[in-house]
Formats: sequence, structure tokens, C-alpha cells
Amino acid sequence: MKFGIENMNRIVPLNIIAGLFFLLQGCSSIMTNTEIYEPVVSNLKSGNIVTAVQQIERAEMKGEYSEKDRVLLFLDKGMLYHYQGEYQKSNIEFDKAEDAIDDLYTKSVSKAAASFLLNDNALDYSGEVYENLYVNIFKALNYIHLNKFDEAYVEINRVNDKLKELDLYFEDYISDLNSSKDSKVKIDAEKIDYYSNVLSHYLSYLIFRSEREYDNSRISYEKLVETWDTYTDVYNYDKPYSLDTLNAKSGSYLNFIAFAGTAPIKKPVGARITTFDDYVVVSDPTNFRMDGIPFPGIKSGWNFKFEFPVIYEEGTAVHGIEIYIDSISYGNMQLLENMASVANKTFESRKSILYFKTLGRAVAKGVASSALGREIKKEANGFVGELLAFLTNVVVDATENADLRSWRTMPSYSFISEVPINPGKYNIEIHFLGPDNQILQKNIIENYTVGKGLNLIEAFHLN
Repeated sequence: MKFGIENMNRIVPLNIIAGLFFLLQGCSSIMTNTEIYEPVVSNLKSGNIVTAVQQIERAEMKGEYSEKDRVLLFLDKGMLYHYQGEYQKSNIEFDKAEDAIDDLYTKSVSKAAASFLLNDNALDYSGEVYENLYVNIFKALNYIHLNKFDEAYVEINRVNDKLKELDLYFEDYISDLNSSKDSKVKIDAEKIDYYSNVLSHYLSYLIFRSEREYDNSRISYEKLVETWDTYTDVYNYDKPYSLDTLNAKSGSYLNFIAFAGTAPIKKPVGARITTFDDYVVVSDPTNFRMDGIPFPGIKSGWNFKFEFPVIYEEGTAVHGIEIYIDSISYGNMQLLENMASVANKTFESRKSILYFKTLGRAVAKGVASSALGREIKKEANGFVGELLAFLTNVVVDATENADLRSWRTMPSYSFISEVPINPGKYNIEIHFLGPDNQILQKNIIENYTVGKGLNLIEAFHLN
């Protein structure tokens, strides 16, 4: 058998091809797995909470949540247990989520430079700003249902404290990224520009009023109004008219809070990078950055794939939520907080980090890919060389995927209503209505006891 140079040239390309296909198969580890959520979210929208819980627990047992996605596992379990009314179990999971987030935030600053060239999907998911906030709000709701008001107020305080702490975290993180030897573009720190949350102030108002701490309840109300008036881009709809009566001190009240819709999701935005001498231009359909971006050392003539995530509001089928007490209508609940708007607002502080970090990585990998392609063409002439060089670019493009991980089981809208009412027992109905006032879901609570303290009824329709 002849086994000369000619035969060797045939073998080397085959080995390279095998390696390239192996890399393509490995791309699944740096792509977001959204399939796990499709049946869970479908059951949530249909009101099949028990089935959704079973699916999440089964996914955990099968190892479908990887270690790097443990924060999402804890958030999902905590949220689903909350929907089930398992408030103690819910807070155990939320505590795990918050501890993991705090730990990962601390570690991510020290590892920022080292992770510069890694696809974000390959990193531990540490949660978005809004996810870090709403975990405390739902912990507070759990404690309210458990009649542990002191613990609930601690969680509410954490919401607004975190917003100030996270600005400092992002400053440190960006500083470490910019100091990396792999950094070619300067990332400017952007303030969160959202330091107070209406829903958290509303819950603190209810807690203080129920405990007859009227000065503190007044302060919480004033903070709520100030937050609403300050962040008009988030609270860009009419203020609930029930807020106008919140200064009442004595008496008994029946308060309602309802959640609708499923969480905002992340979608990928595809863009292309064109290089010129010492700068690049990005063709970006969101128009986030259209000016030439300085990129020292880059040469003209390359074109690379570029993909980053944006927050997308899915909306809800709920067009109204009507309350009946002993068969008498007490009107519709009003929108208090669009949680998707909060998500979008707080995501802006991370957008520059994601954008420029991904841009720098895409250029570095693209340049390396082009150099490798030239080497391959030298080693394997003709059609095979062209094919292998093409496959090299395919592999590099396949590894550039936006990180689309997010807390998919949380709701998207919160509604409130308040009814002054005498202590006693009442039959209550909450009707979730569609666009033509058809009833999507009816919650019936018989013989509900209204007392002198906080009487809070929570309902949800996640569609």
C-alpha cells in the first residue's frame, strides 16, 4: 500500500473536518436551552400549576438544569411554590436563589477579565437586575401570607437597597473588563437610573397601616408617589385610582393584588461587524450603536457575525380584573406595576456591557478564524481547502449566540384594588376578563374572614 505525501494530505483535512464537526456538536453548551420551559410555561398559562411544578421537579431530578443554571432552578421552584400557596417552601428556594446570586456577583468581578473571551452562555447565570429585585418582593409576599410582617419588611427594604448597591457592582465589573489584556473597546459605565420600586412601597404601606404605624405608612405612600412621578418611562400609564384613598388611617380594608401574564423574555438581535483600520462599524437593527467604534490594531476588510439579547414584553390576554363581594361588583382592579417595563429599564445598565463585551469577543474570534482559514488553505489545496476554511467560519459563527436565559416563570403585570369593608365573612369572586369581557378565569373564595389587620387576597392568571 502506498502511503506517501499525497495520501497524508488527504488524511489531515479529514481530521480537521472531524474536529470541526466535534466543535459544532459542542456548541449546545454555549446556546440557551429554552425547550425546558415550553411545557412549563404552557401549563402556567393554562392554570395547570400542579403539572408545572411536577415538570420543574422532574427536570431537576433528570439534571436538565445544569450547575451554571442553578439560580434559575431556585427562582423557578420558588415561584411555582408561591403560586401553589406553599409559602414556606417558596422562600426556602428564594433564599437559595438570592444566596447564589450574591455569591456569583462577588465572584464575577474578580473573574471579569478572565471571562472576556467566553460566550456568556458558558458562564454561571447570576440573574438580571430585575430578577434580583423581584425575588425579594415575592419573598415579602410569602412572609405577608405567613403573617410575618417584620420579615416581609426586611425583604422590601432589600429591594431598594439593592438598586444602589448594584450601581457600585457594575462600576467595579466594568473597570475590571476594561483593564483586561483582551479588551480592545472601552466600556462606559451606565447608571441603573432606577432606584425605587412602586410595588415594594405599596407592600410596605399595607404592612405599616395594618400595624397602625401611620407615620411610616404615610412615608411609604409618599415614596410610592415620588417613584411614580420620577420614573415616568416605567410608570407611563394612569395611576391606580385606589392609590388616591391610601391615606386613610383607621378602619378595616380588603386589599387585592393580582398578577397576570408571563415574564418578559430575551430575544436575540443579529448584527454584523465591518472592520476598518483601527475602528469597526456595527450594522445593528436596534440602532443601539451606529457610530464607528475605535478598535486599535484592527485592519480593514473583515465582516463578522454579532448577536446580543434584548428584553421583549410578551403581553397578556387579561384586559380586566373584576371583583365581586357577595355578588356585588366592586369594579376593576388597576395596573400598579408593569414588571416588563422595570425589566427593560434596569436591563439598560447591562446593555453596554453585553454589547461591547460581545463585540470584542466576536472580532477577536473572527480574526483568529480568518487566520486559521488561511493556514488551512495552505495545508489543503483546492476545493477541500476552501470547504475547510468555510467550515471554520461556520463553527466560529455558531459559537456566537446571545445568552437568552431568564426567569421565565415569574409574572409580568401586577394589579391592585382596595375595598373599605366591615369585619365579617364574605364570599368573593375575582374574574379575569379577556378583550371582549369574556371570563378567562374565575377565582372563588367562600367565607373569607375580614379582620382589623391586613386582609390581602392574591390571585393570578398567567396568560
